[in-house]
Amino acid sequence: VRAVESFDLTVNDGELVCLLGPSGSGKSTLLRMVGGFEQPSAGSITIDGDEVIHLPPERRPTGMVFQSHALWTHMNVFRNIAFGLKLRRVPADEIRRRVDAVLELVGLSGYGKRGTNQLSGGQQQRVALARSLVLEPKILLLDEPFASLDQHLRERLREEVRDIQQRLKITTVFVTHDQEEALAMADRIVVMR
Repeated sequence: VRAVESFDLTVNDGELVCLLGPSGSGKSTLLRMVGGFEQPSAGSITIDGDEVIHLPPERRPTGMVFQSHALWTHMNVFRNIAFGLKLRRVPADEIRRRVDAVLELVGLSGYGKRGTNQLSGGQQQRVALARSLVLEPKILLLDEPFASLDQHLRERLREEVRDIQQRLKITTVFVTHDQEEALAMADRIVVMR
């Protein structure tokens, strides 16, 4: 199966681009290729002019937020967020500073010692976002991050994510099948069929 065919897109620095389309149109596959979780059979992926197709996910300047949150239940909030920094051998005092700053950014100051199973769905999604942002990626990749949340919470979180994205001026690629969500968040919408 060819999941993504003849796709060419340039995303500008600081832009929020939404990939919009029905299930099976290749949106998540494309996002996973940019993040390094899928290997394309042809073509190239460049970030700031550097080819990244040969780099594993942890070496790419990207941060990915999955639909399922993908939080570790055996770790508290602080350790979930700090995990990537520890892999990069960031000093402990720098880890604390960055985790505290990103918890404040996502509205979860003081939640570091809580278990992930003590959090609501919206709070879990904020932790997943914080875990990506703490790595200071050049590109934030969001794969239908609000799909499992109720409508009211979805609307509130997408406003918060858009606000954070604009404050940080972080380039973001967002996948959704929800046209209203795309129109509410994106600078530019790419329709996939």
